Amino acid sequence: MSHPRYRVEDGQHCVDIRLSAEARLFDNRDPAPFRERDLDPALIAYLIDAAEDLAPYGTFRLVFWFPQPTAADDLTQAVRGHFEYEQARLLRDRRRQRRTGQVMLLIALALLVGLQALAQGVARLPGGSVRDAFKEGLVIFSWVVLWRPVEVLFYDWLPARRQRRLLQRLLDAPIDVRRDATS
Repeated sequence: MSHPRYRVEDGQHCVDIRLSAEARLFDNRDPAPFRERDLDPALIAYLIDAAEDLAPYGTFRLVFWFPQPTAADDLTQAVRGHFEYEQARLLRDRRRQRRTGQVMLLIALALLVGLQALAQGVARLPGGSVRDAFKEGLVIFSWVVLWRPVEVLFYDWLPARRQRRLLQRLLDAPIDVRRDATS
């Protein structure tokens, strides 16, 4: 079975990228020399979308088409370098997020203990429904402070894992540079 949006060659889906010049591959706002330049944001978005589209179909190939002969090694190095950097950045961000979540959890647990103790103290005060409402508010608030740390530590890793896998699929994809005779 094949995806209708992508060409299949030798049993493998091909993500075709047709460019008029090698410079179109890079972000023109980036003043860095050729190999260190960032890839064009629209190209990155297209490649990530293609990796998502083709996830159920197995491996795929990136095929860059240029009207003039182009150095395949430089282009491959630039594309791979970009996605290696993105993968490393994603891992750094997730480590930082995990550390922040751990600190938030410690703070939240201290608040939980303090607010629960305060709620028990309020329960001993004379009064009626206002006292009870205040006590219940403290109990609810004490559990709500755990919400964000739990989210950071137990749920936020799922999107990061998915993105890491997509980046790895792009890194694993073979890259072909071909001459487009139709241009």
